[in-house]
Amino acid sequence: MSAAGDHLELIVFGLLLGIICLIVSLICHRRNARLLGRAPPGPWGLPLLGYLPFVDRLAPHKSLQALAKRYGGIYQLSMGSVRTVVLSDAALVRDFLRHEELTARAPLYLTHGIMGGYGIIGAGGDIWKYQRRQLIEWLKALGMTRKQCETRAQLEQRISCGVNECVQSYESEAKEAELLDPLPALQHTLGNIINDLVFGETYERRDPNWLYLQQLQEQGVKLIGVSGMVNFLPWLRHLPGNKRSIRFLLDGKAKTHALYDRIIGRCNQQLQQQQQQPKRSILAHFLHERQPYSQLYCDEQLRHLLADLFGAGVDTSLATLRWFLLYMAREQRCQQRLQSELRSLSESPTLAELEPIAYLRACLSEAQRIRSVVPLGIPHGVDQDTVVGDYHLKRGTMVLVLQWAIHMNPAVWPEPEQFRPERFLNADGDYAAPAQFIPFQTGKRMCPGDELARMMLTLFAGRILRRFHIQLPAEEAQRVDMQGECGITLAPAHYKLKFTHLEELPKNS
Repeated sequence: MSAAGDHLELIVFGLLLGIICLIVSLICHRRNARLLGRAPPGPWGLPLLGYLPFVDRLAPHKSLQALAKRYGGIYQLSMGSVRTVVLSDAALVRDFLRHEELTARAPLYLTHGIMGGYGIIGAGGDIWKYQRRQLIEWLKALGMTRKQCETRAQLEQRISCGVNECVQSYESEAKEAELLDPLPALQHTLGNIINDLVFGETYERRDPNWLYLQQLQEQGVKLIGVSGMVNFLPWLRHLPGNKRSIRFLLDGKAKTHALYDRIIGRCNQQLQQQQQQPKRSILAHFLHERQPYSQLYCDEQLRHLLADLFGAGVDTSLATLRWFLLYMAREQRCQQRLQSELRSLSESPTLAELEPIAYLRACLSEAQRIRSVVPLGIPHGVDQDTVVGDYHLKRGTMVLVLQWAIHMNPAVWPEPEQFRPERFLNADGDYAAPAQFIPFQTGKRMCPGDELARMMLTLFAGRILRRFHIQLPAEEAQRVDMQGECGITLAPAHYKLKFTHLEELPKNS
């Protein structure tokens, strides 16, 4: 055979071999895709920066919601150096977050780096698992249960003290001014309920330490939001503005921990003097069960746990109540319907009186839906490569539960920007929450204090509206800011309301 013929055979053989290899490669790729899953769809980003430049820093939840409309219930994007998977469908959220591999803390520099892996929000691994389990037990011991029992009644009484003080503050302020800002009284009384349950201590309203803690809390939630650029581009911490913010947070942490050390010392003394008395705070339970030389009970863990519990306990419930009052003042139809049911109750109604009122729960739920106070959810981390459903998630990925998109999906909630508590009532008028409603998230990192939050929200909302009719000033009714300010939580801008004693109004008004 000629040399030309040999050359032709080699070319044909090479082409056939290449085609065979390509077919085998495609078969293997499809097989691996079935076994290993595929990456979620998502937008391209810029080198180093990813999609960050296209996310609205003032309303990140709306930027991510726009992507959810384009890519569906799950998508992936790069937020600076952090690979991020966003979930915007409640069914997917429940499926994904039940997996152990997705219970790690999110890989965020600012939000969790400052916490050093301690506490419960920024903790992971054994510390997080053990602390969460213990915390749930301690909360139950303090009365956080749906079952009627003596400890639950005691917890209700402790909450009621704060609620009654708030109502009394509004009564006094309403006599002195036509309009009042509901925030200061709410912040003080709700904060003191959490202080009582976490530390076993409360503060006078003008106590300088308490005023400092409130200021630090209000500023901190704005500086340390999940969408903060430093979380995803740590080198930005060297810029002057970011340096000042981080220094503010670190100084605040040091001062807060010094204050906590004094509280811990007082609690230790009380425990030694009253060894047989029931433990009345999370701190007392922690110190009682403390094991020497265990990292699970070290001083750093205790300080960060106390800070996490105070922050999480105050921020979300405070923002929810502020949105609730604002929408009740704006939506007079809803307020009047609710008050028509509240009027028949005692002047300071108990949970036993308030919980059967389905419309009260529906109004609170609608406030939680229409303005998700944690619009980006509690971020999770993936601690090892894993496959969930059809998707492959890489180790080090951050998973966001986009509650804003879930709660504002028009396919589930028609005309989602309209405040309609009736969404949460069935044909019989009973409370019935759709499956897409997840205000406390879900999964193993869901809020451990959800029942405590429900008790506080019900008592505050029920007693305030049992005592007062609230209104926006006429000139503010149409132009009040309903978008809010986004940090860790989405809270309304400051507003003022007119408080009128309900008994001063005709019953049909």
